[in-house]
Amino acid sequence: MSAEPSLGLIVNTFNQPDYLARVLSAVARQTAPPGEVLLADDGSAEETRHVFAAWAKTQSTRAEHVWQPHEGFRRSRVLNLAIARTHADYLVFLDGDTVPHPAFLEDHRRLARAAHFLQGHRALIEQQGAAWFGLGDFSSDRRRALWQWQLGGLKHAFRWPRPRVRLRSDLRGIRGCNLGLWRADLRRVNGYNEAFVGWGREDSELAVRLMNAGVQRLDARGWALCYHLWHPPASRGNLAANDDLLVQTQRQHATRCALGLDQYLPPPMP
Repeated sequence: MSAEPSLGLIVNTFNQPDYLARVLSAVARQTAPPGEVLLADDGSAEETRHVFAAWAKTQSTRAEHVWQPHEGFRRSRVLNLAIARTHADYLVFLDGDTVPHPAFLEDHRRLARAAHFLQGHRALIEQQGAAWFGLGDFSSDRRRALWQWQLGGLKHAFRWPRPRVRLRSDLRGIRGCNLGLWRADLRRVNGYNEAFVGWGREDSELAVRLMNAGVQRLDARGWALCYHLWHPPASRGNLAANDDLLVQTQRQHATRCALGLDQYLPPPMP
């Protein structure tokens, strides 16, 4: 009988130590803990390092802080650095300002299928609720957010007895804050495209290359839930250039990017 595939969690962050602490607290309370947790840190200050180190000391799972100097928004690069350091077969991606439901990782594990990537969805915690959501008991915090009109996206806020999972080939709803896929498939398409600098479209472009390579999109509703904490929006100053890169990948039916994961991997054995 073959062993169950291992699951790793990659959390990306930049200078949100308070939010990160809440995310990590929720990770520690998962019904199915990950085999490893890697923090993909795009150049945060020391407080973030201290938060992660203190949390890691309380965990039995492997934990690693992957840090790069902050030279603008380089999420693609730091995610590739983290992917290159993983050991797990299946990787789940979560943003450092997005609190996972207690069954988040268990759901991802149960929904994973060969030659597919899984796109989950998020509820939204509004500005006032973001001051306290994730600091207390999950069910109590969610109930309070609902009562105080601080919970948006209600269709993604409550776990269903059974999920609705379907195949999709479009890009609507593609977000790296709740994404599960096989490490082998990431290597196949060369990971994230580091030509993307600045906010936007790097997750969609990855999804295009995956689908071009024959890895199908699964869209999950009702399971694999997470809760995004409000924060001021990031600059969209480079979005037009990133849109152009996405269109280029679509037109060329590309399956790999030139500047990606392979630069951090050991060379193949002769």
